[in-house]
Amino acid sequence: MSKIPIVTLKDVCLEYGHKKILDNLSFDIYPREIVSILGESGSGKSTILKLISNLIYPTKGDIIVKANRLGMSFQYPALFNSMTVWENVALALFETTDFDHEQIDAIVKESLKMVGMDKVIDLYPEELSGGMQKRVSIARTLALKPDVLLYDEPSTGLDPATAARLETDMINLRDDIGVTSIVVTHVIETVLKVSDRILILDKGYIVWEGTKEDFLSESSPYPCSFRERQTIEYCQQKCKENKKNE
Repeated sequence: MSKIPIVTLKDVCLEYGHKKILDNLSFDIYPREIVSILGESGSGKSTILKLISNLIYPTKGDIIVKANRLGMSFQYPALFNSMTVWENVALALFETTDFDHEQIDAIVKESLKMVGMDKVIDLYPEELSGGMQKRVSIARTLALKPDVLLYDEPSTGLDPATAARLETDMINLRDDIGVTSIVVTHVIETVLKVSDRILILDKGYIVWEGTKEDFLSESSPYPCSFRERQTIEYCQQKCKENKKNE
């Protein structure tokens, strides 16, 4: 793994009026990593993805992205119901490249095959399950050959089997073509399956980071809170009691 970050946030602050959303947020993401960002609802997790993709801009601080292309997989697939799967994936290529129809056709088929959706190429979104639609939306992003993929709650609302297939896709994209992934989620099963590294966000900044193994083994309050589905206050008290008994 390269030691040069592909994405860096340094002392990033974001405010809406008098409300502070992010406060001196700093972290690095390295090529070929899958990094999951955890945090309570409203903690600013999805906001980080919007900042990285330039959908919004920070109040202050630096965001450095060394990727040639970013891809975004939204929480909802946002496919066009009037278009077939092929047309949905091809649309951005027609709009942003000079490729001819034959080249675009090859890219669309390759992208759908990466996520196991090449058999539904002529179907419409309404003919697909929610999980299938989400995988098609990822194929649409892959068609533009992103170096970094941003996932906003990728497995939310999916049944366990479909979520597992999607998680396997994420790992394969890292291993097969070197895609770096930043995953915002609250689904612990997804975190434990895909993550190389985990960041926990609270009150606008990173309060804990570590590997998946650290997350499972550390008794500090923040990992404990997510593992045991308890409040931070409960886990802080539990941590104090454990230290007294040592």
